[in-house]
Amino acid sequence: MSSVPQQPGGWWHDYVCPTHGIELGVREGNEFLCSYGCRLAGDKVEAAWLALEHQALARAARVAARRYALHGEVADRERAVELVLDYAALYDQISAGGWSERSESWMLRGKLFAQALSEAQWAVGFADAIITLGAIPELQESATLSRTLEGLADTLAESRRILIEDRNDQRSNYTAWLDAAARLIALARESLGGEPVAAHFETAIVDHLQLAVRSDGWEWEASTYYHVFVLRAYLLGLRGLDPQQVATEVADTLRRMIDVLVSIAAPDGFLPALHDGPYDRVAMHREVLEICALGAQFFSDTGLTTVQSWVVERLGADHDGLEWMLEGWFVGAPLDRAPVVVGSRAFEDAGYVVLRDSRNRMVGILDAGPHGGAHGHFDKLALYLYGDGVRWQPAPAVPPYGHALRHSYYARTVAHPTVSVDGSDQVEATAEITAWDAATSRVTAVTTTAIEGIRLSRTVQLDDGLLVDVMHVTCDDGEPHTIALGLRPAVDFSVRVVGSSWRSTWGAGAGATGSPAGAHAKTGEQTQQTQPALNGWHWASGESTLDLHAGRGPSDDPSRLQEIADWVTTAPASTFVSVYSFDPDATIDSIETHISDTAVVIEIAAADHDTSRIEVAL
Repeated sequence: MSSVPQQPGGWWHDYVCPTHGIELGVREGNEFLCSYGCRLAGDKVEAAWLALEHQALARAARVAARRYALHGEVADRERAVELVLDYAALYDQISAGGWSERSESWMLRGKLFAQALSEAQWAVGFADAIITLGAIPELQESATLSRTLEGLADTLAESRRILIEDRNDQRSNYTAWLDAAARLIALARESLGGEPVAAHFETAIVDHLQLAVRSDGWEWEASTYYHVFVLRAYLLGLRGLDPQQVATEVADTLRRMIDVLVSIAAPDGFLPALHDGPYDRVAMHREVLEICALGAQFFSDTGLTTVQSWVVERLGADHDGLEWMLEGWFVGAPLDRAPVVVGSRAFEDAGYVVLRDSRNRMVGILDAGPHGGAHGHFDKLALYLYGDGVRWQPAPAVPPYGHALRHSYYARTVAHPTVSVDGSDQVEATAEITAWDAATSRVTAVTTTAIEGIRLSRTVQLDDGLLVDVMHVTCDDGEPHTIALGLRPAVDFSVRVVGSSWRSTWGAGAGATGSPAGAHAKTGEQTQQTQPALNGWHWASGESTLDLHAGRGPSDDPSRLQEIADWVTTAPASTFVSVYSFDPDATIDSIETHISDTAVVIEIAAADHDTSRIEVAL
């Protein structure tokens, strides 16, 4: 009896509850359970489960093989060999039938999976188990395994040809994984006595790296998830190389990609889920840990210690420790290149600006770049706010792609803390960073293409203990329009009117929701923990309303109701001014705001009689 399922996998993104929008959990018989009590069945969801199960078993083979290599336990050896040979038999059988019938028209088809991308990810794990086991008799003598490795190599090569030649999409994140898988399959064949791995496999990875990574280190889509996704493929695919012998431009690009993660991390190590991708998912957390481990073999210091600690805490019992068993992935000493200094930083090419106070208690991220392709969101000039152990106003990410809320809510403007006009979403657009001062952590960015006939300008400045945010909206036709600036908290949130202004409180005391560092709840669960509070003061030019209402929180649990707000006015132009205090030891006596047609002047008096004055030209 085989130790692996005998059916091909579908598209894992279909493994989602249609009612609650969360990834499904365990299987019971022919039913698949949602944490809210839903029980689903059917071919589509079963195929999605199979896709995840095949990936999980490839990982189990890796873990068993590497444990055996470290400790020599016979049970681990037997388990790894069993999985490898059973998958060899399954792939040999399934691939004889040709390309998957489960694929949708837009997919790059696989054989064991609906998508060639999933097949490549699986193949990397499968190959790693074989290479780690080495030239043992059970593997060397298996004609089925030999045919499977040859068949996988052919599948990967043909998938890449279709992607590059027929679809002209060499920059795709698929390419990175097809290249990584092709090289590891070649290494697996070599480990069993086959031909030495040709240099063109490594060259293909390097070519993609140089094509798909922006000058500032971001993967071209500027999505945290796909940045992690592609960076991991590069590090896996370059297995067996000596960092000291890698071309300087390649090492520099890998360094910049790792530095992106260091630069955007929240104070506690949480990685903001910018644009498409999961908000909080076990599989992604494990991918981040693999980057931390492999990066530490490539560079003497990655700067990812805080990120790694947060992920290990967050995984809890789901942490299987694979990344601790990857020693020797690269040969030779790591490169001695220091990581980026953590602080405020502008990514001019991707368009993100990270504002960080000097004591690393708050991070603000302004989205002021290109749309980001198929994984981009309609969120130009959105401002995301993170604290130490709390996500006050985070990028919401998206649920599994098989759920309609990915496009109908989470990719839309309504899900993000930015401006919409007349109730319409923004369109695919680019913003421009027009002023940037790292010394004062101040940025101004503008877009004139996100909403037709509308100019949006946002200035954000982060001082120690205070963040000032000024959004200015101008309608080119001079006519009144309904302008709304979204506030999208992910914590307990309250608003009260104070004269002609408003006061807001974000996540004060117990009851704030989210996924704080140290929480050992299963991914997607709500947690409660005392978190740092954020206090806000808000003013607008002209008459406006700050409307508090129920909305959705981050995409790890779309069905959870969250208090959100829309700051609304009807006018040909409007200025929205917010001041946020995140220093629990500082007391503000007063804030005075003066808004004219040409400038905003904000004067802040603290209890210690220190007064600061901030001016923003409109």
